[in-house]
Amino acid sequence: MKHRNSALDALRGLVIVLMALDHTRAWIAPRGLGPEDLDHTTLPFFLCRWVTHLCAPTFVLLMGAGVGLRRRRVPDEMRSYLLSRGLWIIFLEVSWVSFSFHWSMDRTSLGVIWALGGSMLLLAPMCRLPGRWLLAGGVVLTLALDLLRLEGGDLPVLGFLFAPHGFKLLGHPVHAAYALIPWLAVAMAGVGLGPWLTRARPRSLALTGGGMLLCFGLLRGLHLGDPATWVPAARGWAFTTADFLNPSKYPPSLDYILLTLGAALLILAGPARGAGPVARCLSMFGRVPLFFYLLHLPLAHGLGNAWAWLNYGTSSVPRDTDLSIPTILGAWAIVLLILWPACRAWKRLKERRTDLRWLAYL
Repeated sequence: MKHRNSALDALRGLVIVLMALDHTRAWIAPRGLGPEDLDHTTLPFFLCRWVTHLCAPTFVLLMGAGVGLRRRRVPDEMRSYLLSRGLWIIFLEVSWVSFSFHWSMDRTSLGVIWALGGSMLLLAPMCRLPGRWLLAGGVVLTLALDLLRLEGGDLPVLGFLFAPHGFKLLGHPVHAAYALIPWLAVAMAGVGLGPWLTRARPRSLALTGGGMLLCFGLLRGLHLGDPATWVPAARGWAFTTADFLNPSKYPPSLDYILLTLGAALLILAGPARGAGPVARCLSMFGRVPLFFYLLHLPLAHGLGNAWAWLNYGTSSVPRDTDLSIPTILGAWAIVLLILWPACRAWKRLKERRTDLRWLAYL
């Protein structure tokens, strides 16, 4: 496809592959063992979770960037595209995705797919605004949310839009881990940055990303930009560093956004521009991210269940089981190897059958 940007595809592929690591870890690791519990975790286990923080902010930013680029090609179709695709993605979240997480429909989880779909719906009436306005609006909204720090209880009806919140809808339990408004701010910034991301030189991307990381370091060091401050750890400097580098994700704090998106821009400035087999593989995955996402959830969940039944006779690994990082990484590799031919075949189908417009929705 002539309009594809291989570097953006490679970055998108990287984050979707890391997302698979996050979910595989959750179902292969001992039940209830928290990688971010710095009093009990190990550094390798913490890193298995920490590297995946890159995923959601980068994914949402790239979604916004895709909107910014697409509206240059087909501006008249953007509103209907955003509305239809946003509603479709939310439907997938409350049906297939929730079932894949829980193996039941007795509860609904609103995760990153909800953040993407909901942001698309809210972007629809803004799709004709100048990109610089959307970029400025996203930055201002992020700063305002950092100052206000709204909790779910502050706005009982709409609290789930601003902070993680559980509620019941006609008696059905719903948990919104991904608060929509903070992620909308990232998507708005992505729309404004989209054209720049494709034409910026690596030096500009690296300077911007480095500047964001510097701002993160300064704010985090001063205990600003995040409601959860870091403290010196009794287990030594390595765990103190881990705490420093682990800002709040739910909802995403200013420090979290600066850290993750700063790192994403550095990757886009260099590694994502590679031409080797790894970059090509990531770019392939990055061209079919929703297809990958929808397949990897039941695959990783089923693999975790199978591993637990074969070894412990239960549906999940018992809490008192020894943690095995090689087992987690091996399961992750199995998921990727199984998905590789399926994603490659789907990518080729989308490229060959451009007449089938519905393929764009997967």
